[in-house]
Amino acid sequence: MRNTIDLLLCVVVMICSTACAQSSLTLKEGNFRIVLAESEKAPVKLAVETMCVDIEKVLGFRPEVTNAVTTDTQQTEIVVVNAGMDEPVVDIHSLQPLDGFESHRVYVDKEKNRIYLYGKDMRGTIYAVYTFCEEILGVPPLWYFASWQPELKKKIEVSGDYDFFQKSPQVRYRAWFPNDQDLFVPWRKLSKDNNERWLETMLRLKLNTVELETTVTYPNYEMNDEARLLQKYGLVLTAHHHTALNNSLHNWDGYWREVRGIEPPKLSVAHEEDLKSFWRYNIETVHRANMECLWLISFRGKGDQPFWAAFDDAPKEDPERGRVISKMLQIELDLIKEITGEKSPYVRMTFYDELSDLLANGYITPPVGDNILWTYVAARRDHYPNVDLVAFDATKTPVKLGYYMNLQFTSTGAHLAPAEGPWKMEYNYRYVNSKAPLEFSVVNAGNIREFVFSMSANAKMMWNLEAYSTDQWLKDFCAQYFGKKYANEVADLYHDYFYAYWQQKPSDFQDMERQYLFQDLRYARAFDQILSKFNKEFTPNPLNDIGFERVKNRTFRLERNNQVDSLISGMQLTAPRFAEVANRCEKMMEKLPQDNCIFFRDNLYAPCRYMEYLSYSLLHFVTAYQQKGVGEPYAESLKQAIDYFQKAWDALKSTQGGVFSTWYDNDTIFGLERKLNGMKKELEKAMS
Repeated sequence: MRNTIDLLLCVVVMICSTACAQSSLTLKEGNFRIVLAESEKAPVKLAVETMCVDIEKVLGFRPEVTNAVTTDTQQTEIVVVNAGMDEPVVDIHSLQPLDGFESHRVYVDKEKNRIYLYGKDMRGTIYAVYTFCEEILGVPPLWYFASWQPELKKKIEVSGDYDFFQKSPQVRYRAWFPNDQDLFVPWRKLSKDNNERWLETMLRLKLNTVELETTVTYPNYEMNDEARLLQKYGLVLTAHHHTALNNSLHNWDGYWREVRGIEPPKLSVAHEEDLKSFWRYNIETVHRANMECLWLISFRGKGDQPFWAAFDDAPKEDPERGRVISKMLQIELDLIKEITGEKSPYVRMTFYDELSDLLANGYITPPVGDNILWTYVAARRDHYPNVDLVAFDATKTPVKLGYYMNLQFTSTGAHLAPAEGPWKMEYNYRYVNSKAPLEFSVVNAGNIREFVFSMSANAKMMWNLEAYSTDQWLKDFCAQYFGKKYANEVADLYHDYFYAYWQQKPSDFQDMERQYLFQDLRYARAFDQILSKFNKEFTPNPLNDIGFERVKNRTFRLERNNQVDSLISGMQLTAPRFAEVANRCEKMMEKLPQDNCIFFRDNLYAPCRYMEYLSYSLLHFVTAYQQKGVGEPYAESLKQAIDYFQKAWDALKSTQGGVFSTWYDNDTIFGLERKLNGMKKELEKAMS
């Protein structure tokens, strides 16, 4: 009998303990506060301030923020803890364990009536704060770009056994590179929010690095506003592949005049001391600013060109050019070590364009080391592993790798509508990681707004590539932004949109889908080049490689000998595909909750309609060119080309609203207005 009673008591205790552990913790106005160490780093304080704004959006009030915990368990405390501080706000030995750099945890301690937002270091703590915002408050990372509006709540229940734990990321440096910013730069100038929210978005997505061009200024060893903005948010700075040590040779003359007070010497590979002086100033400027920097070493010309375009005494043959580059890279690395005092600093180089070619041919011998990151670049114009990466052998060169992938491309890639997609991106990154551990990633993001979908996939992928699946991520993304009910259907629409693009050339990279695509800037160049020849003698091959193309026929990659016929057949194939997906999107918008429709329209439906109409416009425009060439009436085809082009433009403008009301006002790279006016002038001639 005694044993039976004891057993029943044990069962009762276990049931009570389980119920206690699983009972929820309630967050509502007046019953919780935030605790943050007074000495906490400024970027963490900024994240906590943002969290308070999120709480106000969701619960309708701003909580109190204090600098010390109490023993009073009547009021819930949300305790922000940075394990990297000398004096954290609580004893970290009593907390749940973490992993390495940037690991973080959000968990409930029901006994103490606390929620801990706990990070291994500064960024880990920031990520813990934004985890709370996303997972508990329900604020999605892309809220600003998605025009998201919160549903006001009276309270939030948090399970008593809630425990979100994130180990260290697989990829140490995870970067965005805003490149072609014809829309982004003017828009950023309109407000402080526009200027800075993209950096907050990066941290919400748990990225940590931004690639910028020149950030060193003269003459007082100061970084520019862009670099200081990264520092404000706690992000790492890295430089562009033609901006060695955070300064371009474009600024060579300024250094000598403004810093040294003398007329600048000529750029010369023989005058190494002059180059060292320039590089030393750049390194010292970054170091004095206490800037967290992933160093970029490079030896290129003034801008995006080979060094031999800027140095009169440059060698004429590739082997000797490679030897010069190898020597200069080592000099730069040695200067970094000398000035920073670090024996093994994190340093990357990017094998872009001519550097890729020279490396593939064995003419460059880059530095190696534990923290030296060889950054390979997806092939130019189209995005797949280039020959230098294919030839890489980790058994002979034990280094970690980086990868630079364009989601947009200045000359021939996507610009006003996304094209590459997360499946293609995943293939590229898995290929790199199969060669050697991936330590650095950067995606060329252009104006950013058009590419937040694939950039979100990249952020997730880089944290844990081993566990990542694009298909699963896509369903999760669609559930978060469009609701669980239609998540699978919307995921299918995203897939079919990306696969609607014309693949003008079959893949030749083993097992790779969609290797070659006709992105919208290829459309743009086709319009421009044919317009320039519209009143000249007809040719079935009116398209030429762009002026600085290093590989013949790479600009358009058309298969047939007759470019006109190829374009017509390609547009006849792809336009109906986009139309079919766009029509399904239109029906989906009738079913989605109204709050989800804005982002769905902006991020998927409008780009799909744009590509549909752009494809039909190019089809009719090329047809008009062909008809004129053989003496047939062409005005009707030209008129249809104009009508469809206007529809394409209108599809884009339909996304202008709220903070994006002026988004397309400064379009210069695609040149919508210029092309439309050019076609209208040709129509006037045809009708006269």
